Amino acid sequence: MACRGRGGPGQPPSAALSPVSPGSLSASRTSAHNICMVSDFFYPNMGGVESHIYQLSQCLIERGHKVIVVTHAYGTRKGIRYLTNGLKVYYLPLKVMYNQSTATTLFHSLPLLRVRLLGALEHKDVRNVLVQGHIFLNTSLTEAFCMAIVEAASCGLQVVSTRVGGIPEVLPESLIILCEPSVKSLCEGLEKAIFQLRSGMLPAPEDIHNIVKTFYTWRNVAERTEKVYDRVAEEAVLPMDQRLDRLISHCGPVTGYIFALLAVFNFLFLVLLRWIIPDSIIDVAVDATGPRGTWTHQHPHSEDKVEDSGKCKTR
Repeated sequence: MACRGRGGPGQPPSAALSPVSPGSLSASRTSAHNICMVSDFFYPNMGGVESHIYQLSQCLIERGHKVIVVTHAYGTRKGIRYLTNGLKVYYLPLKVMYNQSTATTLFHSLPLLRVRLLGALEHKDVRNVLVQGHIFLNTSLTEAFCMAIVEAASCGLQVVSTRVGGIPEVLPESLIILCEPSVKSLCEGLEKAIFQLRSGMLPAPEDIHNIVKTFYTWRNVAERTEKVYDRVAEEAVLPMDQRLDRLISHCGPVTGYIFALLAVFNFLFLVLLRWIIPDSIIDVAVDATGPRGTWTHQHPHSEDKVEDSGKCKTR
C-alpha cells in the first residue's frame, strides 16, 4: 500500500481514533490521503488478502480518503473497472506465473511454496473444515497479519504459530501459543497445546469465538491504517543522495552498495520513462472518490445509505 499525498484545503477536518458513528467519520478529519493498494490478489479472486484490500478500501473511502487498487489482469478482466463507491481498479496486462502470482511475487514467495493437501477452498467451506480439528498449526516463515489464525480462533481452535511478522499482535496470549520458526520449537508448542486440550485447560470453542468476534471491525482497521498514513505523510521526502547514504549505512558494506546500485538503476529507468512519455501528455485521472469526487456527485445519497446500513458495503 502506498500513500501518494495529502488532500488540499477544503478537505473535512479530522477526528480522534475512537468509536464514532459512520456519518461523522469523514466530517471530522484534517486531511485526506491518496492511497494506492497494490497486490496480485484481488477480485474476482477470493481470499483473505482480497477481502482485506476491498473492505479496507471501502472504509477508507467512507472516511474521506481517495483509494485505487492496482492488480494484474484476470482473464478478460483488463483495463480500468469501478467497484462499490467508485473504487477504481487497474487490471494491468501482466503475465501470471503461478497461482495468480506475477513474476515479482513468485520470486519473493518461491522458498515458501508448500504441498497442498486440500486444494483451494471456497470461503464458505473454510469453517466446515476448521471445526473438524481442535488445534490449528501455522508454520509461516513470513507473515504480515495472517487472517488464517483469526479464522481458526473464531472457529474455536487453539492456535499454535510461528512468532514472525505481525502474528504476535493478532491474538492475545491466552488464545495462541507462539513458537520460534524451527521444528523443535513447533513440536514443543504442539505438545503444550495437546496437553492443555487433554487436561481440559482450553476454553470452550464457543467462548473462544465470542472473544475473537469482538477484536476486529473493518472501521477500526481503517482508523488504525489512517493513523499510519498520517504519520508517514508528515515525514520528509529524502533527496536521492541521502537515500543512497541510508541504504549503504543500514544494509551493510556489501549489500548496501548493491541495493544503492539497484536504486540508481530504478531512478534512471524512471527518468527514461518520463522522457519517453512526459507528464504533460498523460491524461489526468478523474477524481472518482472522496467528498468532491465524481462518484459522490453522481450518487449524492450513497453516504446516507452507508450511514443507515451501519457497515461497509460488500461486493
